[in-house]
Amino acid sequence: MKMEVTFLGTSAGVPTRERNVSALALRPMQSANWTLFDCGEATQHQILRSSLSLFRLERIFITHLHGDHIYGIFGLLASRGMLMCDAPLEICGPPGLEEMVTTVRRLSQLNLPYALTIRELQPGEILEFGRHRIEVVALSHSITSYGYCWIEAERPGTFDPQKARRLGIPEGPLYGRLQRGESIRIEGRLIPPDAVTGPARPGRRLAIAGDNDRPELFAPCTPRDLLIHEATYLQKDFDALPRKFKHTTALQLGVAAAHMGVRRLVATHFSPRYGTTERMEEIRREIRKHYQGELILAEDFLTLKI
Repeated sequence: MKMEVTFLGTSAGVPTRERNVSALALRPMQSANWTLFDCGEATQHQILRSSLSLFRLERIFITHLHGDHIYGIFGLLASRGMLMCDAPLEICGPPGLEEMVTTVRRLSQLNLPYALTIRELQPGEILEFGRHRIEVVALSHSITSYGYCWIEAERPGTFDPQKARRLGIPEGPLYGRLQRGESIRIEGRLIPPDAVTGPARPGRRLAIAGDNDRPELFAPCTPRDLLIHEATYLQKDFDALPRKFKHTTALQLGVAAAHMGVRRLVATHFSPRYGTTERMEEIRREIRKHYQGELILAEDFLTLKI
């Protein structure tokens, strides 16, 4: 099943005229249901400008509790309630998440018409969702910060319609069942899927980072298909900072992505100082010093197919 990733916010710390703060949507292309990763201020406004619906939002993963990654969640919860959405919602994230959300709900008397579940996660925890799982990765930042590895189960091999026709299988629903890895029975014969498909294919693997100054921490989960990670600063600008914030530079990201063998890299969470095309090209060039795979510098409302 193909997935879509939509960037709802790509700025670090504060919004700019072109970029909102961190938020990202992950949605199966054949479904209206979707998952949100981080929820910076005004994320609900970004959702209104997209094809996503709050009614079909199933789950939110928060990477860490800094404001540019979570302050938008309170308004989003309230709006979802005022729209009388009754579908349950789960919020997952680091310790402290439940206290933050429940305190705001209590002080603002926020009553919701839907069931809200808050789940505080631990590093290494694995969450199972049908044919895929999400692994929690501990990152390196000034507060507890997580990354999430989305790992798909092994997929059936590529379907060969010529083999199917030679076996007398009529085109139609039976083809779909075989493609999904199911055996079928026709004219008394049991036909397994491997009779008309190639070797099984590995599932897709992607990683979504929170704030982190050590991108190599994702190496154990092997995000070979897609890594979405901050590139907050150019190395020269980071080196000139009087106070060193725990963020990844474009140079560091390029080195780590090349070492991990990532096929597709999306850099995001850019400092507002890089507000021109020329400055963004500096980030691209710095990553390219080491990484030669497919490189994308994220923009708000960019949608990628996986």
